[in-house]
Amino acid sequence: MVSLSVHLKAQTVSLNLNKKTIMKTYIKHIIALLFFYLCNSSAVTSPTSYTGTTAATDNKVQIVFALDATGSMSGLIDTAKEKIWSIASSFTQSDNNTQVQMGLVFYRDRGDKFVTKIIQISSDLDNLYEKLMSVVADGGGDAPESVNQGLYEAVSKMNWDLDSSVYKTIFLVGDCPPHMNYQDDVKFPQSCQLAKKKGIILNTILMGTDVTANRIWHEIANCSQGEFMQVNMDANNIAVTTPYDKSIAELSSAMDGTRIYYGTEQQKQVQYDKQSQSTMLTSNIAVSTAARRAEYNVTSTSNKAVYYGANELVNDYKTGKVQPDKMKNEELPKEMQKMTPQQKVVYMQKMVHKRYCIEKNMTMLIAKRKTYVEKELSKKNGAELEKSFDNQVYENVKKQAATKNIKLKGKVKY
Repeated sequence: MVSLSVHLKAQTVSLNLNKKTIMKTYIKHIIALLFFYLCNSSAVTSPTSYTGTTAATDNKVQIVFALDATGSMSGLIDTAKEKIWSIASSFTQSDNNTQVQMGLVFYRDRGDKFVTKIIQISSDLDNLYEKLMSVVADGGGDAPESVNQGLYEAVSKMNWDLDSSVYKTIFLVGDCPPHMNYQDDVKFPQSCQLAKKKGIILNTILMGTDVTANRIWHEIANCSQGEFMQVNMDANNIAVTTPYDKSIAELSSAMDGTRIYYGTEQQKQVQYDKQSQSTMLTSNIAVSTAARRAEYNVTSTSNKAVYYGANELVNDYKTGKVQPDKMKNEELPKEMQKMTPQQKVVYMQKMVHKRYCIEKNMTMLIAKRKTYVEKELSKKNGAELEKSFDNQVYENVKKQAATKNIKLKGKVKY
């Protein structure tokens, strides 16, 4: 009887201890959930959520800029560095999820430091932008230039999608005509025919007033139902800075810091290299450019999929794809490897909350930035806006993409 009583007491003590442990865990989960919803108390619309998986896209656009990179093109190169994010954001304005891929071909002339330099078509604009930042306008000084080689490589050496439903275009931008006396060159009429076979529309933007270049730029555009455009030597650039840019840039940097990865050491390293690339970019660009980058990265699901990359722990935990408390320690980020299972869960809930709040605040500021930009643009001459580099590129893409049933909406972003 005594033995049975002791046994029952022991069981009672054990049950009480289990109840205490369960209660502690329950309270921690409740606190974490309250903490998660704290920043949502203002009842504003939450940002578009990202599921953490590779986004299924209804549309795809591939755009390559073939740019003259000789000394006279400093205005063009500077515009490209400043505006590539806002131009790319403009292309995501559709009812369906649109994947934007961009590439660059720079050309100079024989005898310069390089004749052509290729930045391959990719959805990863951080990677493209890093390479773009290393390009400066230099060389040249003696027209013509190696336009033929630049155009041919844009048509033949880029990773063009073979799917006929994909909108594919090249914008050839420069101020000088091509050399037609290089014997081993593929001349522009041949490149035009190759572009037609591949379903690539050739658009041309002439900078300046060279008569010969004007004629050839028209020929190239006409060969594939493209458009000829003309801008001045500063690319008719319209830049608007806003009082919200700095805060958006700071939030973007904070967002970069919330990306954590799991998997093999090699898988994690690939993604952390990408994260380091983002850190380098944001520390070396103007806050206005950083604000445009931030807007692009939160614009659509497909943009977020590329921005976060594969095996991103916060998103995959949020969607239930992985459970960090049940994963092998070596698969987790270093900062989580010594945590208890319970600590891992609480840590992940805090990371989900942190990212949600950053994105929510960023989305709110981006909306204010948009209103501010629209107000500033309303003060400018309408013809000036219409002829800006950004608007001419966007409006032509908008019109041409419609032939592929890709319906872009809204106005160009600045």
